[in-house]
Amino acid sequence: MATGKLTKLKRLVASEGAAVTCISARSWISREARDPSLLVNVSANALCLFRVADDSGTLKLRRRFPIRQRDWNVHSSFCPLISFRQGACVVTGSEDMCVYFFEIERDSRACCVNKLQGHGAPVLDVCFNYDESLLASSDASGLVIIWKREKKAGLNV
Repeated sequence: MATGKLTKLKRLVASEGAAVTCISARSWISREARDPSLLVNVSANALCLFRVADDSGTLKLRRRFPIRQRDWNVHSSFCPLISFRQGACVVTGSEDMCVYFFEIERDSRACCVNKLQGHGAPVLDVCFNYDESLLASSDASGLVIIWKREKKAGLNV
């Protein structure tokens, strides 16, 4: 029977001297990436994806995505439904006033698959609704933008 007791397993410095501003966990990302994963924003211009390598909590850096983040608390999110349908993706805000979608399975350095522009201040947070048809992004000036995902003709995604 579970007791609810938590035990510290591992410690990891995600980026030396840089604040961690967001952490998000998923038990698996896509059909191709079934390992538990952590998505970590660090204020060293990076979004880091770690793989939980074993039951003792060992973390292995899987990918590091370049984003502009130094001064603000920027957040990111997994895209579980998009990942299930189209390949494993994450979405993040950035201090350059854009929202970025990164495909995590691509081996190439050009893994940015979409860039949304429309904010006039650093984008601090992103959030999907339940079926990922809408994305909300917010910025440092107080602006919230609701983005609607378009369906491709002939596809029910």
